[in-house]
Amino acid sequence: MSGTGAGDDTGSVVSDADATVEVGEPLVKVRDLKKYYEDDGFLGGKPVKAVDGVSFDIRKGETLGLVGESGCGKTTLGRTILGLESATGGDVTSNGREVASLSGRELREWQRDAQMVFQDPDASLNDRMTVGEIVREPLDAHDWKGRTERKERVFELLDLVGLNEEHYYRYPHQFSGGQRQRVGIARALALEPEFIVLDEPVSALDVSVQARVINLLEDLQAELGLTYLFIAHDLSVVRHIADRVAVMYLGDIVELGDTEAVYTDPAHPYTASLLSAIPGSHTETERRRITLRGTPPSPRDPPQGCRFATRCPAKVRPAEFDDLSATAWERIDALHTVLRERQNAESGLGEQLKRRLGLAANASDIEEVVDDLFERDGGGAGGGPGDDGLLTDAARTAVEDAVRFARQGDDAEATAVLREAFGSVCNRERPEDHVVGDDGRTSACVRHTDEYDEPTVVIDRRYGRDDD
Repeated sequence: MSGTGAGDDTGSVVSDADATVEVGEPLVKVRDLKKYYEDDGFLGGKPVKAVDGVSFDIRKGETLGLVGESGCGKTTLGRTILGLESATGGDVTSNGREVASLSGRELREWQRDAQMVFQDPDASLNDRMTVGEIVREPLDAHDWKGRTERKERVFELLDLVGLNEEHYYRYPHQFSGGQRQRVGIARALALEPEFIVLDEPVSALDVSVQARVINLLEDLQAELGLTYLFIAHDLSVVRHIADRVAVMYLGDIVELGDTEAVYTDPAHPYTASLLSAIPGSHTETERRRITLRGTPPSPRDPPQGCRFATRCPAKVRPAEFDDLSATAWERIDALHTVLRERQNAESGLGEQLKRRLGLAANASDIEEVVDDLFERDGGGAGGGPGDDGLLTDAARTAVEDAVRFARQGDDAEATAVLREAFGSVCNRERPEDHVVGDDGRTSACVRHTDEYDEPTVVIDRRYGRDDD
């Protein structure tokens, strides 16, 4: 293996590994996996649903990319698969072992077979330990052979990741970022694992260094037959390294399929919006940039139906409001988002008690929200949305009802009013995975049923084509 020397990790390099990994049967099976974090506060509260019913397979010898916005649950999913976080529900199996229920010797065996490379090499390496001690640590923890064999094993690992024997005695602060990540990779390989979770392994590195580390990972996979779960937010990097890609949103997998199929013909609206943000992608997808409104809902209280419904550019709209403009929908959705965020916002003990007693809490700021979103006619009683032609009579009535509850501090009822008036099947039903295309790709969107237009058709109609 060449091109992985102990240089200064600058520039790019082309992998020269001629071997290819034969992708086989599933090595790791994830079924309805859930990870909730309970609220241990004085007043209690809803749990944070970091991972909420995820199912997929990771095939032996493949790289499965896992992408999504920050906070969607990617890292928690990877840690829960490895057993670093205890699962709230569901199953993870590998080679017939139920990982979630392992303990004692069986858990230690799984920890030998499955390792993790962490995002930040500065934080994951102990500056008080030499590189040799860091790489040897898993061998010591698992009482692997004798002292002499362990030292020889560390030298082998350093050579494998492109470092030299003299690096054994140095400390992490004496290395570049790329070299420190190589140390983390060597540590992960110490016990000869089959499966490695790579949690944003190049996001903390300069672009010029990323290519070298990615090529190293590909070379190691070809040489050692490794299986990767590659977690990243950089879609360009994932496209380069992943055989398949899973797209995650608010604790759920919304699309899963072969990388090129997903990138060239995204089936789910969220995937399409992510890919439209890649520089230079507009020519390939022939679509304009899709800008998502607002932020994802709180994982303490995710939407009852489709997790993406509050921001979806292809959301099914109720027939009775077909005549509302795109601007009207944007502002109604924005009001709904504000009310949900108010409802779920962390607040002081006094404010929480007020809400539980039915007293108004921070009710005055809703007036500013209405001012920003809806023009007034100047004479509307109670300061409701004005009659400027933006809303129909029925829509205005529903918005005014919601605002009235919000003024009273009842944000839960306010959001319920908007959901009842402007909701649709997307808000009520959590979509199933639908097989799309001939490659077995799946996408969780109600628009894949015969009753509705496909998501891409709706997005093209609402956002238009980039014909300039």
